Amino acid sequence: ASLFTGLAPSTHGAGFDHRWLDNDNVTLAEHLGANGYQTYAFSANPNLSPKRVNLLQGFEQIELSWGRRWRGTVVQHTRDKLLPRDASTEISPANPERQKSVGFYNAGLATHEAFTGFLDRRANRGENRPFFAYLSYMEAHKPRVPSMRARRAVADKPTIKLGLQTDLTFKTQLLYSYGKTELTDEELSAVRAVYDATLVDLDGVTADLLADLEARGVLDNTIVVFTSDHGEQLGEHQQFGHRSGVYNQLLHVPLVIAYPPKLRPGRVSTPVSNLDVFSTVLGLAGVEPPDTDHHRGNLAAIKDLALQSVFSESISIDRLGFKKVKKLYEDLVADAYANKYRAVIHGDHKLIETLDFHSDELVRTELYDVVADPQETRDLSELEPAKTLEMTELLKAKRAQLRQWVRNADDVAAARQADANMSAGAKSELEMLGYVQDDDEQDAAEPKDGGEAKADNRPRRRGKRKEGRRRRPQ
Repeated sequence: ASLFTGLAPSTHGAGFDHRWLDNDNVTLAEHLGANGYQTYAFSANPNLSPKRVNLLQGFEQIELSWGRRWRGTVVQHTRDKLLPRDASTEISPANPERQKSVGFYNAGLATHEAFTGFLDRRANRGENRPFFAYLSYMEAHKPRVPSMRARRAVADKPTIKLGLQTDLTFKTQLLYSYGKTELTDEELSAVRAVYDATLVDLDGVTADLLADLEARGVLDNTIVVFTSDHGEQLGEHQQFGHRSGVYNQLLHVPLVIAYPPKLRPGRVSTPVSNLDVFSTVLGLAGVEPPDTDHHRGNLAAIKDLALQSVFSESISIDRLGFKKVKKLYEDLVADAYANKYRAVIHGDHKLIETLDFHSDELVRTELYDVVADPQETRDLSELEPAKTLEMTELLKAKRAQLRQWVRNADDVAAARQADANMSAGAKSELEMLGYVQDDDEQDAAEPKDGGEAKADNRPRRRGKRKEGRRRRPQ
């Protein structure tokens, strides 16, 4: 939601407790569509279903990895990667509690075929409008089943074997995070090697797509943004997953932007925010930003501090994790991770504030030198009180500049209706990925969200279209 709107979570309001992007937000797809762009999305994430969370508002054409056109291809590709002796995940053949479905998220090959098909249809129709496309890749998401070729690229035989044996189901990750089970250093190393292998597979499918775009003569006039919505904790800070905290394992994600007509190759070492992707794409495309209260205030605030600091926050808690572990261990009397987090990075330092989710009371403050200590293992808040105070004031000033989300009854009702209408199959798929609670623990089934979806593309607020650009970047 933040990537699509350029707004902080506390401004757009979408999160675990309000799984909906409110209609008064203007997304990048909506705004570019209002300025003459054809918009296309391919999603491998059931959580991005148009019927689920309203994140894909503004896309004219949406294709889904579990739709009729692609689900067979995606399922077969996943099965081809599964190894008979793998017992590590919910879909692994040797796991005694293996689920029936293998999911629809290993969809890199289908993504390639779907998107190039979209380009071919444009060419056949003589379509002259520039396009904006969003492609969602899930290869690195759990349950992780990288190819053997990718495993061999990052690990030796003993590590590969241990990675296939080490239980890393969603339940085990939760038990580890709540201190109810342990993993050895060797097991953690093997788990991280599995993750690295999924990145090798991801590198392959994205490289093939870019090579195809280059062969078609499309790449040089296309703004390409490669990034991620979050990182992943793989045992660091006694945590798995990506909902508890704002440590570097979660915030420090890839961000590659390529556009040969305006950008020279280079590496940027100063911290930046993926909130800036919204305004950066519009700037490169020569499109004025939306004229809305949200964007006037928030984009100005981001620009004001962008060169000096980066702000981040997490406004949701993992109710799902606590409920699952509580069913197994009744001694859990309170959720130790029922917190909200916010952070600011300035120069070499990073300040983190942890707040109680229900009361908003400050639980603790942490300060790290993220250059000398990128793993954030040495809290300096008590050793450097002056720096802690300086960073605290900076964080306070940043938050004061952000407009706060106001609950809207219509959007709340829409979010609740979307939850109520969710099929059992879709719920099982989302549970396997760690997004929803399914108390019945049903076997995974196919989501019911059809093949291609047509979105409601009526922009809520239209920006002024710029004239005089003969060849608009894609």
